[in-house]
Amino acid sequence: MRKLLLITLLSVLSMNLFCQNRDILFQETFDSTTLPSTWSITGLGAANWMIAQSCNAGGEPNELQFGWTPPCEGISRVTTEPIDLSGITSAKLSLLHSVDVYEGSSTIGFATSSDNGNTWNTVWSQSYDTDGTYVVDTLFNTPDLGKDNVKLCLFFEGNSYNVNFWFFDNIIIQSQNQLDINLTSVNNHEYTVFGENAISFTARNSGETLIESFEASYTIDDEVVTETFYTNLSSMESATFTFETIKELSLGSHDLSININSVNGIEDEISENNYAEKVIVAATNVSQKTPLIEHFSSSTCGPCVEINAQMEELTNNNIKKFTYVKYAMDWPASGDPYYNNEGGVRRDHYGVTSVPSLYLDGEKQLSVINQDNLNYVNNIPSIVNIKGAFDMEGSTINITADFMSYIDLNNVEAFVSINEKTTKNNTGSNGETEFHHIMMKMLDDAEGNEINISAGSYQRLEFSYDMSSTFVEELNDLEVALWIQDITTDEVYNSSFAYEYTGHAYPVEDIIIEKTNEEGDLHISWNAPEEASPSGYNLFIDNEQILENSSELSHDIRLESGMHVVEVVALYDDKSSVGIVELYDLELNIAENEVAEYDIYPNPAKDFVRISANNGQLSSVKIYNVTGVLIKQIEVYSKEIEINISDYNPGVYFLNIDGEVVKIIKN
Repeated sequence: MRKLLLITLLSVLSMNLFCQNRDILFQETFDSTTLPSTWSITGLGAANWMIAQSCNAGGEPNELQFGWTPPCEGISRVTTEPIDLSGITSAKLSLLHSVDVYEGSSTIGFATSSDNGNTWNTVWSQSYDTDGTYVVDTLFNTPDLGKDNVKLCLFFEGNSYNVNFWFFDNIIIQSQNQLDINLTSVNNHEYTVFGENAISFTARNSGETLIESFEASYTIDDEVVTETFYTNLSSMESATFTFETIKELSLGSHDLSININSVNGIEDEISENNYAEKVIVAATNVSQKTPLIEHFSSSTCGPCVEINAQMEELTNNNIKKFTYVKYAMDWPASGDPYYNNEGGVRRDHYGVTSVPSLYLDGEKQLSVINQDNLNYVNNIPSIVNIKGAFDMEGSTINITADFMSYIDLNNVEAFVSINEKTTKNNTGSNGETEFHHIMMKMLDDAEGNEINISAGSYQRLEFSYDMSSTFVEELNDLEVALWIQDITTDEVYNSSFAYEYTGHAYPVEDIIIEKTNEEGDLHISWNAPEEASPSGYNLFIDNEQILENSSELSHDIRLESGMHVVEVVALYDDKSSVGIVELYDLELNIAENEVAEYDIYPNPAKDFVRISANNGQLSSVKIYNVTGVLIKQIEVYSKEIEINISDYNPGVYFLNIDGEVVKIIKN
């Protein structure tokens, strides 16, 4: 699963925008390694255009690239051979592009000509002075439409020195349909909280006719909901719509699909762009996302100076809203003493070939990260919570970190980076005298520490390292960056800076839930951590805060039947621990106590669990994980059974034995 960054959304958009249909008049995806034979370059910049084996614009590799060198100033055009647009009175241009700005402003545009390029009529143009990735989707009716000898051109206007690169892909010219609605995206996040969820989507009127109403359906777990939406959607206008029928999502994964069935009471002319789907994971809870910025730079790199200044301004304006690690590289020239093997490992992992290079939550950025990029990632729900702390004993740093997940999370890597907040002794040639968030040491040689986390629980990592073996300047100026990443997909689930020069915020030991009567009264209690003394506790039930900074270790409450989530967070004045989560189902009567009719041993267990009936014989055993998902069902015709659980992840499981439910722990 990948995070929903801007470029991912554009890829989904492009899948809808550029679907094949009978009205496509021209299409170019630049799949070859050289400029297509039907294209040519006119005017300036003949050497600036090339085919790049990349996908920065949001499509599939390859793509058209305009580069800054050799420097040129004026208009540079890449043009097609004439195409036949006879009988066409209105058309639509769609294309993807992405710009990496160096300085100043430059213009990109698209034009048509029916007199062999003597006169160019602009279809669309736009000036840019900041980096970005964009979708162009616009109607046009230049005087060249209706002719049989129309050339098309993509043009750059300005000084090529002002850009590093400009990328283009998926250029489409198609005739506009009278009636065409386009379902551009499913707006529900990949991760959500179980329970009631509204289903939302975005649609665009890609036709000429005003859309006054349409019928749409969503399908989840084979259940179909159909509703009619009333609107006044003008040509090329987009809007967000939400189904009135709320969906109750149980814990686990759900296949969500949305389809637009009809428009203005009749069939849509183009049905291929009326469908979208997404996998939604309903977790016990979600947490605040803290974006991870990884920055490859060098004190010998001239262009790094401006990027460093822009990133410093961004971070100064967003205190506590990011985690930052800067890797000092030993090129373009040697001499930066803060280059180390761990930085080389991260460079090789991402395939970094030049500096400056920035990655936001594992996604390569074209250049500087701006406020919109940071805000977008910050608003994505996360299913991971990370809390850590460090202190010093002389020159030795001691780190404790807890990585908690609200879903089962397997085969992911936990990373720990020890940075110095500010360094001034970098030997370099770019004129900078101060550098920030410089990585001094990554534990586990930057390869990460593989962990598996069961839903509602956490994994703890503890490290010590003598910082006198590094180039650290000030031992009282350190920070520790923590994150969890899937190194196969590069998805960063969440990140955090550890609490500085202080003790760890230890979580509670256990949550014990006892049913006190048949009306649904529960007694909820928890054990204080053995390693520390919290100043208070926060209690959440079904993600609603019940207690705030309470000194009590228990709480009584009456709940309705069904599944409930109980979470307790330990507080230490201005610090907080990761939460500990327990599920309780009043209908199944899940409790801590063993079911008297059966003997279950050992519990906790490592490889095998044995179940013996005290009276009669067993008939059925079902095994559920902590999120309530059935993972195994066994039919039994004996008094005793032995179940192999050696392949299960450590954590909490529930056994439903002939209708009675008991909790076991897998070590």
